[in-house]
Amino acid sequence: MKKRVFLWAALGVLAAVPLFTLFDSQSEGFTRSGAASATTVKPFVRSTEAVDFTGLTFNGWDYTVAAEKVQPRAKKPYTLMIFMNGSDLESENGAATSDLTEILQSGVNTENVNIVLFTGGASRWQNDVVPDNECMIWEISGGKLNSITGVGLLNMGDPGTLADFINLGYSAFPAERYALIMWDHGGGAIAGYGQDEKFDNSNLTLLDMNYAFAKSETANKKLELLGFDSCLMATAEMAMVSSDYAEYLIASEDLEPGNGWDYGFLSAFNGNSGMDGSELGQTIADQFMYCYSGNTDEILTISITDLSRAGHVMSAMGALMSKCGDKLDDSSSFHTLAKRRGTTKTFGEGSPRDNQCDMVDLGDMARKLSDMYPDESQSLLAELDAAVIYNRNNSDVNLGGLSAYYIYGGRDIGGLTLQTYDSLCMDGSYTDYLNGFFTALTAGNTVTRSSFAAPSDDTPVDLTAWRAISEKPGHFMLTGVQADDYPNGLWPKIDGEYVSLFPIVNNGRRTLYAAPAVMNGRECNLIILISARNPNGKILGVRQNDGLVIQKGFDEIKPEDKLQLYYKEYNFTDKTEAWTAGAVIDAAGGLKLEWDRLTEDMYISTQFTDDYGNLSYSQPVKAY
Repeated sequence: MKKRVFLWAALGVLAAVPLFTLFDSQSEGFTRSGAASATTVKPFVRSTEAVDFTGLTFNGWDYTVAAEKVQPRAKKPYTLMIFMNGSDLESENGAATSDLTEILQSGVNTENVNIVLFTGGASRWQNDVVPDNECMIWEISGGKLNSITGVGLLNMGDPGTLADFINLGYSAFPAERYALIMWDHGGGAIAGYGQDEKFDNSNLTLLDMNYAFAKSETANKKLELLGFDSCLMATAEMAMVSSDYAEYLIASEDLEPGNGWDYGFLSAFNGNSGMDGSELGQTIADQFMYCYSGNTDEILTISITDLSRAGHVMSAMGALMSKCGDKLDDSSSFHTLAKRRGTTKTFGEGSPRDNQCDMVDLGDMARKLSDMYPDESQSLLAELDAAVIYNRNNSDVNLGGLSAYYIYGGRDIGGLTLQTYDSLCMDGSYTDYLNGFFTALTAGNTVTRSSFAAPSDDTPVDLTAWRAISEKPGHFMLTGVQADDYPNGLWPKIDGEYVSLFPIVNNGRRTLYAAPAVMNGRECNLIILISARNPNGKILGVRQNDGLVIQKGFDEIKPEDKLQLYYKEYNFTDKTEAWTAGAVIDAAGGLKLEWDRLTEDMYISTQFTDDYGNLSYSQPVKAY
């Protein structure tokens, strides 16, 4: 696990640490892609004229005033800009302060690189240097964090704020190459990036970022590297949006650990200030994997995409899904497509109350469809291999390095998310397929929700535990779902209460479970780990639910916290369901995962999952 150092009042005077050693990119559990030879796919070209920015806000600020406060300097090999939206990562856990400390400890020689930061977005900063009520411009030089100027309280979820920070970097910090790191939470193709606590958790969608880039100097001189130290942003859609403004993209397909990147990578500028974006990205990726190499329980994915190939990937996506779209009107074929989607590797999954992110790995998607459409699937895999030039992870699935939006779990908000997707002006064939799949999925959902899904040889089946609700005949409360890695015959409990745990990540070595809850009046998921190192389970913390933006890492459960678990109430007569919050759990004594047998007054039922992802249950019977 990455070591964290918190020096509250001394951010400007930290000593340098030794240079890092790169981790072997071929180590077990990690994969690396090499560029494949170009295929014959004609690249998709996104029409900038078709993109409509009229509904977006754009409140720029006068970056020229800030630029005047920067002493003129000669052109350097690099300018690295860090857009650090502190959000609750800083206000709750001090994560931004910790990364500022890492930057100062990296030993980077700023004779070779300008490092300029924009801070804001947090309700409070856990140091006595960065102000809470004003956004600030900083420069790293001489091993210190030096203030350039305050720029007022700006919304870091406004495209104008980002655009003019980029303009400041280009105008006041001349360089041969420019790179930009976006630091905060992330949510993938639909939700985008960031949450500004000062502005009602305002975020930047992909369209917002597109607007910011188009209004900045990146429209004239591309970034060498665009990086997201945030979750879920290694998407084909983000690659397509940024392809006009950057050479390379580095980001994670899955959720990032709470500690994010290791900024020790900055010392690489000391010996190789002429790195191109792919070399810089590889340095970041290797250091990221190395710093977590001793913690096998962390989820790790990071990849580098050559953005000149983004259109080829998007075109291959459209060609494959156009073939699939021909089968949407056929019931039998659609069942097959829905089942394949249900088993495709998905990122950002949550409990049934918030499983709406719907980002899937493109490589796994193509392989799941390869028996149906071998040529188109192989073409997509080849284009991925050509575009994703470096790909490291510890997944048991052979990840392609880029994800894409593919609606399934979030069907209840599909009208909104598909409207958002339509506005991105991605490949028309892929967009049309998503809309057609959603229509067929919701039509099938209406049919199967009120009927019993008969099991077949490959129907997913689970054992569930229930309590009868005495005042409501036919109504039962779901208290548990059995899993393979549970202790034999036992069920999980927290503070003496049975709890339903829903798997969100399972790679054979470890499983992460989510239990829907509300803590201190805020919706969240309690995250539980079961692994070889923790066979009896471990409560990692809570992941707050803030729409479709997924929290990086977990919040610690503090003694003063009040938690209520959610339980599904199910009517076995008319097959309807609702979620009910349980009794208040006081965390003062600490929360612990326990295991117990069912009591004699409890019931069990078999749970079936149909091709549409819907659940149905056999009639409950007494457990004993």
